[in-house]
Amino acid sequence: MTTEKQLKVFALIHNANRNTISPCVKYLDSENTLKSMYKILNCDLVTCTEIEVAGKLFDVWSDDEALLKDNPIPNLYVNDDLIIFGNVLFAKSGKNGETLGLNPYEIQLLWKYAQNQFPKMQEYFGRL
Repeated sequence: MTTEKQLKVFALIHNANRNTISPCVKYLDSENTLKSMYKILNCDLVTCTEIEVAGKLFDVWSDDEALLKDNPIPNLYVNDDLIIFGNVLFAKSGKNGETLGLNPYEIQLLWKYAQNQFPKMQEYFGRL
């Protein structure tokens, strides 16, 4: 059960044992979003990239040090110049830069976006 202090976000989490990427809904503590992100993303330093999906802007949070880790896993292809490695978390930003949660439609939109990007990522790495 969610409370007003929780923000619903969408994440793509890598399972090292199965070598799979799983979509999931997670919740951030609105009073300590950064600490919540660290826990979900399993990292100590995050970076945020803004992407546009179907005319809407979303924040993609990820491990800023993912490429420094052993066997970095590509998780989200945005374009040939932007491939995000490690776990990712999607949210929105408010007018003052505050992190906002997602509604069910936005979560579904982002999952479809991610699914459409997987073949593009495979194609990109196949060209290397």
